[in-house]
Amino acid sequence: MGRAKGNRGSAENRRGDLLDAALEAFVDRGYEGTSVAQLAAATSLSKAAFVYHFSSKEDLLFELSTPLLDDLDEVVAGHEAAPDDPAGLLGRYLDALCRHRQVAAWIDGDKSILNHGDLGARLTANNRRVHRLLTGPRPGAAAQAQASAVLGMLWRPVRNGYLTTNTRTRAAVVELAAVAAARI
Repeated sequence: MGRAKGNRGSAENRRGDLLDAALEAFVDRGYEGTSVAQLAAATSLSKAAFVYHFSSKEDLLFELSTPLLDDLDEVVAGHEAAPDDPAGLLGRYLDALCRHRQVAAWIDGDKSILNHGDLGARLTANNRRVHRLLTGPRPGAAAQAQASAVLGMLWRPVRNGYLTTNTRTRAAVVELAAVAAARI
């Protein structure tokens, strides 16, 4: 989800500027390839001003990624109670990715995030929950690979910028993923 930018003067607005700059830099250079000094310079703030808003670069990481991860967890939790609707699960999962389009594209493409202890573990746990919903409780290796491929069918169009506001494109992606999920 894009953040609204504007002429910011307040501390809250400067915090928003840092979040905007961080997301842009993380997409361009990756999390590991972006320094606090670069973020401070991009926002015309000192490192001390950066630390006033965020105690570390990792705090930015969590603030940017948590809303997406919360939405994905909520989608999965909603379907664990009624697991017999894979198309509904996949549609809601894709909607969550699209609501956080920029963050989803960044997370999917930045291996340092996927390998991050807390965030990587949380995303992996979410993926495993989706796999179980698509495959059942004791899937074999082939079923796990197929479930992983189905999730990739949702993440890649978002990462590559194919899903914006076109509902026909969204429906086509969900339909294809649901057909693939039904074959697991």
